[in-house]
Amino acid sequence: MDKPVKDTPAPGPGSETASGASLPWNRLAGAFLTGIPFFCTLPYTVNSWRSSPMDRMNWIFFLVFLLVATCGVPSVLDSVRQRKFDWFALLAAAAAAVLYAGGVVKHIHMIRILAGTWFWWTGIWFFCGWKAAWAMIPAFGALSLGCTSTTFLMCRHLLIQPRTALFLKLGAAVLCAAVCAVLMLTDYVLKREVFWFLLAAAAILTGTLTSREAGKTAAAFRPDFSAVVEGITTAETPLSEDSKRFFEGATVHQYAISDGVFRASVLAVKCGNDIHKIHPASHCLRSGGAEILSESVVMHTMPDGRHLPVTEIRSKVGGTPILTFVWYTGPEETVGSFYTFRRKWSASKQWYSYQVVTEVYDGNEDAARKFLLNLLSKY
Repeated sequence: MDKPVKDTPAPGPGSETASGASLPWNRLAGAFLTGIPFFCTLPYTVNSWRSSPMDRMNWIFFLVFLLVATCGVPSVLDSVRQRKFDWFALLAAAAAAVLYAGGVVKHIHMIRILAGTWFWWTGIWFFCGWKAAWAMIPAFGALSLGCTSTTFLMCRHLLIQPRTALFLKLGAAVLCAAVCAVLMLTDYVLKREVFWFLLAAAAILTGTLTSREAGKTAAAFRPDFSAVVEGITTAETPLSEDSKRFFEGATVHQYAISDGVFRASVLAVKCGNDIHKIHPASHCLRSGGAEILSESVVMHTMPDGRHLPVTEIRSKVGGTPILTFVWYTGPEETVGSFYTFRRKWSASKQWYSYQVVTEVYDGNEDAARKFLLNLLSKY
């Protein structure tokens, strides 16, 4: 004889079921609050949307982030119901925190924004579990695409125009959305160990690529272009009102120099305390509509035997080919790379930025390069 089956009481308001467990709001709140470092960068980001031609459209990626993140919320809620704190995430959080602190100390907004973005993601990982973190990678990837200077870096390394870089970034954002859709449909979760291997490989590759230019330094070279030099005609030219506003807080001089055959324009900047007034020369050239043909850090030897590392930029302005030398000089050394300069700069040390430009006549770049090196050797 079958035993009678007892009725199961209906779950009360406070009970949990496998399909509808109550949400651990304390952990969800913790995951959200880890975004505070990123939120602190938003005023600068919004200002860059308004003022920087190359960052003006980056607000689009913030909207993509909101869309893709919304799609990933079900996976986050499912993960946070099933899992407790993932202490493994603290390793990634510590790395992001160190990068964020470095960005604050060195006044590098791009590092702060990216580190703050991914610190927020590690908070989701810690409080909600790896499944939630994996589901949100496409959203935070889209958010990273909107970081300031990403368009410039793509232009610099791929030698493309800002419009092309923007389209590539939009394509990457669409890819992030597609990846999110695949993750929702397949419920696939990459193993943490594989993710860490890929992350380490990407970090090593990035470090290798960015360190190629870092070692090119020489003795401090601070030429006084106002000095009288035999055979050279020099005239200081007034700054435009835009330049005065742009370099506010810095001491800036602009010169027109000629040896009777070639002409050069010089911009000499004594950097002030606001390092954000100093931008890579190619950034300014691109913002002004120039086409960059090549950009590389080169160690030149001047006729008098002195070494000078410069960022050498070949470009066209209104169809006219020009050659640009840029270097940065501190109390003890000269560097050619803007990124080395930004890493070494500190408010306690005085730095100078120099930009010398000449037109390339009849396509003879060697003659233009020789003119600039001969000119600089006289100071």
